[in-house]
Amino acid sequence: MSIEFRKYEQRVRIFRNCALLMYDIHLMQELITSAGQLALTYFRKVTPTWKDNQTYVTDADIAVQEYLKKELEARFPDDGMIAEEQDLSRPPRSGNRYWVIDPIDGTASFARGFPLWGIAIGLVTPAEAIGGFFYLPPTNDFYYTMPDGTVRHNGQIVRIPRPDPFSREAVLLTGARFYRKYAVSQDYPGKIRSLGSTVAHLCYVAAGSADAAFIQRVSLWDLAAGLAMVHQNHGVLEYLDGSLFSLKELLVNHKAPQSMLAGHPDAVKQYRQWLVNKEAR
Repeated sequence: MSIEFRKYEQRVRIFRNCALLMYDIHLMQELITSAGQLALTYFRKVTPTWKDNQTYVTDADIAVQEYLKKELEARFPDDGMIAEEQDLSRPPRSGNRYWVIDPIDGTASFARGFPLWGIAIGLVTPAEAIGGFFYLPPTNDFYYTMPDGTVRHNGQIVRIPRPDPFSREAVLLTGARFYRKYAVSQDYPGKIRSLGSTVAHLCYVAAGSADAAFIQRVSLWDLAAGLAMVHQNHGVLEYLDGSLFSLKELLVNHKAPQSMLAGHPDAVKQYRQWLVNKEAR
């Protein structure tokens, strides 16, 4: 190995501590689509079991996570890793980057044969979400961040539009248990949808398909990939009390302390006014 190549490799390693290269983007596309094909071999063929937190897990979750863990560790040995299944959490050997894996976001949908689920990979530091990748195998949709500052959906640039005056076609995405604690005021003109995947909700917000997403007290792996896309498209993720979401906090606790809203800053402000906490009545 030449001295020049060693110097180049060192420069690449230093740059990677704060950013993703185009090489990394192509690599992630290959990894996540391969993981998606692996997941499809289990789709509608598995029997889920219950975890201690009363959520589903399947053999597909474990297989996909093991595949991604092995591949990412081989390619990025200095980075840390956090993943949903089996409480996987390993600090970085150097630097401060973590790969955050949700092997199947939307496991309940996956287990029951619904086609809206996907594989999510986020790259974060305590300060920011650097990159996000989400692949939905049943529909072959791929959402991802790019080093040029754009967010792409199947290669096409997508953006969060500045909200117009809201109409009957406005869309708020929520979790399935939204109505246990919350409602929307009667003057909200739009629609509410729950699609079963937090990362998909964030991708749809980042792509302008939905105006806002209500995110309940979820874990870091439910957020990392989608957060990178929302932030890269100049959206925000804020707690309901108006404070900004903290990645540093979730790298320690892994669980968000309260529910959140994601979207264009103006949309988040408006939707916060429309939300009604039933317990506060």
